Amino acid sequence: MPIQPSGKEKRKGSLGSHYAISDYRAINPEYGTMEDFKRLCDDVYAKGMKIIIDCVYNHTSPDSVLAKEHPDWFYHKKDGSFGNKVGDWSDVIDLDYSRKDLWKYQAETLVMWAKYVDGFRCDVAPMVPVEFWKYAREEVAKLRPGAIWLAESGAPDFIRFLRSKGAVGGSDSELYQAFDMTYDYDIYPDLRAALLGQKDLTDYLAGLNRQEGVYPENYVKATFWKTMTWSGRTG
Repeated sequence: MPIQPSGKEKRKGSLGSHYAISDYRAINPEYGTMEDFKRLCDDVYAKGMKIIIDCVYNHTSPDSVLAKEHPDWFYHKKDGSFGNKVGDWSDVIDLDYSRKDLWKYQAETLVMWAKYVDGFRCDVAPMVPVEFWKYAREEVAKLRPGAIWLAESGAPDFIRFLRSKGAVGGSDSELYQAFDMTYDYDIYPDLRAALLGQKDLTDYLAGLNRQEGVYPENYVKATFWKTMTWSGRTG
């Protein structure tokens, strides 16, 4: 999950969501300091491993640094107040990527983190314009060539929902212009149904084969392999 501090305004529950970030360039004090994080990275590399961090660029907490310093970088409702396009996310406000100054700030933030990490897992990546991701990747590559870019892509019904709301909704095929990997949401329902005994596994295998024909040649999928528990059984 994100390592940055969470906001307090409109917080859900007593702890809030780690995806309601208040400062993209800081470490959550509950986790430690920036120096602690640097030592963690050093320890990871000493073990021959790589490290990526969560990048939550569609939205911030309502009391974020950016909301205070650059309110014009955000989506606003008709009454002029901050808002978001997914109503259940009541603890966040959406950024507005028509603001090119925002692009520069966000890319510079990724470059800052790329001094220490190997790449990024980008939260709800379809809701941020692909052109921004392409630009950010180019900027990061100047410091860390070969950085890993994983998009939390969306299931087809989520992409259709976003587009119906007039929001950005990038398909997996579009995301591969900027990302190395996307999630397997497009065929995860078939995997889950097979594990629950609701469908035959051949439906899932057909989905895997279908991916070969609908995605670009450079596609890589981060596949869901979850241990599921139901009716007292684990499978």
